Amino acid sequence: MAGQINLTTSRCSIARQIAFTLAIGLMLGTLGLTVSAEAPVTQSIGGPQHEDNILGVRIGMDVPTALKTIFDNSGRKEGQEKPDAKRNEGKDNKDIRVLYKGLKEGEVQIVFAGGKRVREILLVYAGPVPIDSLRLPASSSIGEALGGQRYDDRYTIGFTGTNKLEQFWWRDENMPAGYRVRVGFISGKRGAAQGITAIARKLISVTPGDEEKFLTAMESAP
Repeated sequence: MAGQINLTTSRCSIARQIAFTLAIGLMLGTLGLTVSAEAPVTQSIGGPQHEDNILGVRIGMDVPTALKTIFDNSGRKEGQEKPDAKRNEGKDNKDIRVLYKGLKEGEVQIVFAGGKRVREILLVYAGPVPIDSLRLPASSSIGEALGGQRYDDRYTIGFTGTNKLEQFWWRDENMPAGYRVRVGFISGKRGAAQGITAIARKLISVTPGDEEKFLTAMESAP
């Protein structure tokens, strides 16, 4: 009898151990799935500055939405809902450029195509942003790629003009509506003996050549 009792006790103990092990395994598996599901997806190794918006304003937004978005995200106070300045420009002076000054991030300009939809957004940073913090290569030289640094390889590198005083990094993103949006960073001007180490402006616009596609898409947008 004693042997039978011991055998039964042993079997119960083993059963409990198996059940406990299965429970722990199930719990760990569930935790693993939860961590995996909630883990943030990194869109760029350079961080949120690379997103295709400035203070939440995106290409294609209508006027009321864009103005409310920048007001909500810029820390402006009641009574500061309106831009600080505006002017007409472009073909037949139908485009409208608005300006926001003194924001924590810097100065923001928004261009509305035909006075209706966001076509361009410019952020002049309050202070220089180091190229390294954005993971942008200093140049397109093969030596940059061989230097062991990890750079954001989505960007093409050029200059804003033939004098090559301002370096320009840009990438083009396809939009569902059939046009492309260009996200770019522009360096500060450099002197003859100075290298480029910092970004002065962020520019988001309709990719050159896609203006007609953009306008067509905006005409049918809700």
